[in-house]
Amino acid sequence: MASPNNPSQDTHAVPVKERDEPLDLQAFLDEIQSDAVMHSQGLDAREAASAVMCTLARRLSEGEDVKLFRALSGGIGEEILGACTVHLGPSRARRIGRDEFMTDVADHLKIKVDQAARVVAAVFTAVRDRIPEEEVAAVASQLPADLGDYFRRPV
Repeated sequence: MASPNNPSQDTHAVPVKERDEPLDLQAFLDEIQSDAVMHSQGLDAREAASAVMCTLARRLSEGEDVKLFRALSGGIGEEILGACTVHLGPSRARRIGRDEFMTDVADHLKIKVDQAARVVAAVFTAVRDRIPEEEVAAVASQLPADLGDYFRRPV
């Protein structure tokens, strides 16, 4: 039997799977990828998260998007929000409702709007699981009521 003080003698030790992604980011992507709509539509979690988060960041003030970026630790903010190029543009903090938000995400991912709602729900849930309640409230407060409620509620 291996000594608890010398793990190199433990012949049953399994090496930790090497990942290209930081562990927090990988857990975030795994959570999103596990949603049924991701499989049924053949969507990639990183692409879906990027579409939703870019669309969301475009709807927030510059200060709030930075706070959200910082609240998403473990590489999530840097890899997902930091890489956003599709939806960033001059129309920052534009207040749109839930329907237009879903349409923007659907267009980005080239899927139907009803499928986009499920993708958005999966990403919002994964984000909410990783940020403090006060940040959830701050983000939701910058969105129109129907979209703010969608971001705020557990799915």
